[in-house]
Amino acid sequence: MPKFGNKSAAKLKTCHSDLQKIMNLVISRSRIDFGISEGARSLERQTELFNQGKSKIDGINIKGKHNFSPSLACDIFIYHSDTATRRKLVYDRCSLSYVAGVVISCAEELLLAGEIESTIRWGGNWDRDGVILLDQNFDDLPHFELRKP
Repeated sequence: MPKFGNKSAAKLKTCHSDLQKIMNLVISRSRIDFGISEGARSLERQTELFNQGKSKIDGINIKGKHNFSPSLACDIFIYHSDTATRRKLVYDRCSLSYVAGVVISCAEELLLAGEIESTIRWGGNWDRDGVILLDQNFDDLPHFELRKP
């Protein structure tokens, strides 16, 4: 059964148990391998990403989902054993969209089974209306966050 590498597993452990359950189910089902690039995030890291334009949240005026302990969000990356291919795929929109579908499906399954208490929101469809990437002003395809139903 597929599983996360040590670094990804350690980052996932900084996340809320619902997020851990979702991502562990996803890694066992996804045909595309992926890892966890971030779970809990320090204020310094949040500010750095905000200053680089990679986040809309500065962590000071508004606390992000990554800034909770345990983290209410995680970011992923697409993994491939071949280094050249990995560089091409790490933030590939098609691959991330595929994995997002698996994440959303697994989260719904776990919620309906009563195994988690949260729904999931993806940075490629913030409003969860099924229109991917076309009706939003900030795309964050590696990002998944917990929401109360």
